Amino acid sequence: METLLVFGGSGLLGGKVAALARESFQVVATYTRTKPRHPGINFVELPKENVEEGMVLVRKTKPSAVIDAEAMDDVDRCEEERDLAWQVNAGSTGSLARVATDIGARYLFVSTDFVFDGTKGGYREQDVPRPVNHFGETKLAGEHAVLAATADHLVARPGLLYGWDDTYLNFATWVLSSARDGTPIDVATDWIASPTFADSLAAGVLELLKVRDGGVYHLAGADGMSRYDFAVRLVKAFGLDPETVRPVRAAELHLKAPRPANASLSSAKAKRHRIAVLPVDEGIAAMKEQRSLDSFVPPAGFKSGVSG
Repeated sequence: METLLVFGGSGLLGGKVAALARESFQVVATYTRTKPRHPGINFVELPKENVEEGMVLVRKTKPSAVIDAEAMDDVDRCEEERDLAWQVNAGSTGSLARVATDIGARYLFVSTDFVFDGTKGGYREQDVPRPVNHFGETKLAGEHAVLAATADHLVARPGLLYGWDDTYLNFATWVLSSARDGTPIDVATDWIASPTFADSLAAGVLELLKVRDGGVYHLAGADGMSRYDFAVRLVKAFGLDPETVRPVRAAELHLKAPRPANASLSSAKAKRHRIAVLPVDEGIAAMKEQRSLDSFVPPAGFKSGVSG
């Protein structure tokens, strides 16, 4: 059985990729701080910024493919710790991709919709990226480094990720746990994205590895909507009070880093390869089927700026 190496196996997407890939691969996955509880996966504690150790791991495991789902993705923290953000999202990414090339492994880098400036939305792969914050700049540099290693490598750009995760809060679990507890939250009406169900994205990422042509692919939910509209859909679907979600303009949140106003994505290119992420309503329905909100304990780990 071939080996799949996943960087970021303790994250929302990386954990789901690693768990799903067990059916087809011998999976090795990295984690930071908290070791995931997925059986059948060889977990290795390794922060991505420790790039020399990461390069050794790639050579040692000799994977047929590497999925890089690890990032410094706290947008405001990236503004404050710019060197670390660059190392994790760009420097280490390029080094790992080059080692993968050397051993004949395909490298898939999970990027972001934040590579765009948000002036128009509905972005396609051929649209010119113009990041408006340091996080987007570092991820775009990571994309360039991966594809410079070889054009056969892959870049997947998702939208606003959501799904169950017991390690960190994401937008959906923050909204739902707040509404369940009766805690009012302020959510922007003028930030638009393509909500992307992590479980469905994980399946899409594994399918993308089978696509012959390398390059950039958008893998996002088909629905572009504001964070406020998405939050209201979540709350209503779980039978909670939508009045706990308060509409505000983005400027009222006073966050450190600017965000693209409309970073929604078109995933038509991936659909031509019969790869698609579930639409929002179907993704939310899948979340409801997976577990009860009553069973969810908000994790201590919280990514600041979840609202943005």
